[in-house]
Amino acid sequence: MTSESDCRWTEASPDYRARLQQFACAAPLGGFALNAVRKHNQYYAEYEYEVQSTIRDMRSWDRKSQWVDICVSREKKERIWSFVWFGIVGGTKKDSMGTYMVGYIARSLDAKGCHFGDSTLKHALSVMESNQKETGRDPVIGVRIDPDNKNSMALFERNGFSDTGRDPEAEAYHRLVRFGFDES
Repeated sequence: MTSESDCRWTEASPDYRARLQQFACAAPLGGFALNAVRKHNQYYAEYEYEVQSTIRDMRSWDRKSQWVDICVSREKKERIWSFVWFGIVGGTKKDSMGTYMVGYIARSLDAKGCHFGDSTLKHALSVMESNQKETGRDPVIGVRIDPDNKNSMALFERNGFSDTGRDPEAEAYHRLVRFGFDES
């Protein structure tokens, strides 16, 4: 992978199901750790394994209010570089109700250091911005993040999200919010 022109964004259609089942974004910790999940004789950070499991189990989603996009290589045998599941809570893509939310975002372990987290988040923000211009929905974007996930916290904060503290609806997570789509 040498540049963004080496890949393209597409919906995670059933054509990609087998490749999504193999998608790896959770790195083994190399041994026991507190709050780790043990799978296949390896330990993983719980928040990483949750994302990987969700991606691998992805079969369907509410297309009226959600997007599930993947970034794939332009090679003959496309590789999935990153994944993002985002949408609208309390509304649809066609109305002005609800709030934008990023559900899951991940980059392949093979893409570590390639800044796919930033480009994946910017892709999602671009899609939401286009939708916001069509619908007039308030330009508010939220996300829940496990505060132990330092990489994800940093990703969203450097892209204009503010940590508002513990999420009252899911105490194990922090709620981060961004107002507007202007570059951060």
